[in-house]
Amino acid sequence: MNSDSRDPKKKSIGFRFAWNGIMEVARTERNFRIHLLAAGLVVAAGLVLSISLVEWAVLFTIIPLVLALEMVNSSIERVLNYLAPEIHPLVGIMKDISAGAVLIASLSSVIIALLIFLPKFLNLF
Repeated sequence: MNSDSRDPKKKSIGFRFAWNGIMEVARTERNFRIHLLAAGLVVAAGLVLSISLVEWAVLFTIIPLVLALEMVNSSIERVLNYLAPEIHPLVGIMKDISAGAVLIASLSSVIIALLIFLPKFLNLF
């Protein structure tokens, strides 16, 4: 018996669809690109300041979380725009809630970056 989950072609197709989704968000969502830029700057700062392995682990936990939440938020917005193209108060609230999730993760990431990088920057002077 042949299982679809063991078929390498099916796995590569799934990966391709996922990659297409990432590229679509990167092309069309300004906030996602801003988060990518911020992530790149954080990684560069981590390399320059030689942060510890634990600090890298923290950064590589929060960075993908923010990016993934931004993608989920974009998906929710697109679904709601498709299902209810007219302005509706409940749709607005749902969009606000998903955007709020991104905001919480983003603010947390800024706090984490400050906790990691601020002492290192202060030690430079």
